[in-house]
Amino acid sequence: MKQIVNSEEMKYCDSNTILHFGVPSIVLMERAALSVVSQMPKELSYGGRILIVCGSGNNGADGLAAARLLNQQGCEVTVAKMPDHGKRTSENQTQLNILNNYQIKVLDHIPQPDVYDCVIDALFGVGLSRPPEGEYAEWIDAMNKKSGFKVAVDVPSGVSSDTGQVYSSAFKADLTVTFACLKIGHILHPGCELCGKVAAAQIGITNESWLMRRPSCYMLEKEDLKELPVRPARSNKGTFGRVLVIAGSRNMAGAALFGAKAAYRTGCGLVKIYTPKENRIILQTALPEAILSVYDDKEQIWEGEADDNQIQEWKSSFADAIKWADVVVIGPGIGTGRAARCMVEQTLEKSHVPTVLDADALNIIAKTPELLQGAASKLIITPHLGEMGRLIKKQIPEIQNNMIKAASDFASQYRLICVLKDAVTVTASPDTVYLNTAGCSAMAKGGSGDVLTGIIAALAAQGMEPEKAAAFGVYIHGLAGEMAAQQKGEYSVLATDLIESIGSIMKAGNLE
Repeated sequence: MKQIVNSEEMKYCDSNTILHFGVPSIVLMERAALSVVSQMPKELSYGGRILIVCGSGNNGADGLAAARLLNQQGCEVTVAKMPDHGKRTSENQTQLNILNNYQIKVLDHIPQPDVYDCVIDALFGVGLSRPPEGEYAEWIDAMNKKSGFKVAVDVPSGVSSDTGQVYSSAFKADLTVTFACLKIGHILHPGCELCGKVAAAQIGITNESWLMRRPSCYMLEKEDLKELPVRPARSNKGTFGRVLVIAGSRNMAGAALFGAKAAYRTGCGLVKIYTPKENRIILQTALPEAILSVYDDKEQIWEGEADDNQIQEWKSSFADAIKWADVVVIGPGIGTGRAARCMVEQTLEKSHVPTVLDADALNIIAKTPELLQGAASKLIITPHLGEMGRLIKKQIPEIQNNMIKAASDFASQYRLICVLKDAVTVTASPDTVYLNTAGCSAMAKGGSGDVLTGIIAALAAQGMEPEKAAAFGVYIHGLAGEMAAQQKGEYSVLATDLIESIGSIMKAGNLE
């Protein structure tokens, strides 16, 4: 599992390494510079014409140190340093003095029209907190116009290390060499698109530097699949949990099928589908393993014409279905009519087991968010950007500019787990975030989200804590998408192909 950090966390660990453990900052800087040089293509780092553009902070100091090392390896190095406006750090000045002693060319402008084999951006690093303007923007634009291989030190200038937001002037790198940990801006769109290949170099900032804290953000790796639930030899279908899937409506049987089948493929022991009676034949034919509990969505109870006894009879029957389950899924394909609203309300009131809310359940809640405040269970919501926008009353671009904040704030407000789906999905609980980069464009098909709810529900039913079930579910879903795309091509993957790939991903996790 990789630690992913924001700028404050990186500065915290860097400071602790220097002040608490006594590692001199100049030592860390030298190792950072060595890492930049070692990650560059060999044909450039030995004899190439290199332009290094440096700011006045410690990111610029890393660049100045790299200039010396490249010069000593035989490169023709030109350094362009930004005016410091009286804000040059002591480390930066030290490195600048060293370059002067070695008589390495240092300019106060970007030379034109010189041609270089490589341009290295060491302007800002993780310290950038606002859009580059004026001369800063001009220097970034000038770097981009240069030919040659582009390298960013730590984070491309103009990319927010905290959100992945890209400002109007931003360096476009072929390679980004970062230090200690990946930054959020390396992972989230659109910032990741400007990073090129990202290499994380160890320079001496270790886990000990967290002291009493722990990272707020993680990213799962394939080796983490070993943490998935073990299947004991002495077991039965009840051992692996029961999932209730409340899904589907007339002409919408597919949502129920995808969620239920995905839950079975992920290892759940029993799945019951609660759906309108019109779906019975389709679901019994397509998934005979599922238990069906059907209702009539034309009954007068949904029109508000039923008497109290009829209403209580339905509520009692629905409550029994919920009591049967170890995990409840509600929302895919249920619509937003009276029947759907009643089921969402009753689920939130009666369920005392982990409950996954998706699709139409979220659209219903968006109109009455106070329903979440009375929930009796641990909730996992799985909105895409449009659904999230309706939940928090914001436009999609605003959410995309800071997905972690949008998901984390909502998770904290309602004490739930928010799986905010995008090309990079953010899974946030009130105190932890997981980022997921597994997956591909092949998954942008109808039914893909229904498959995800089934995977998450099955993991929770087998005993995983809801927070981990959500994060691991997203990761497995992404890996299944990648595998299906390899087999079918990115244009042709269907939700059913995702389901059929789940077993191979689980097997690859050494679960069998």
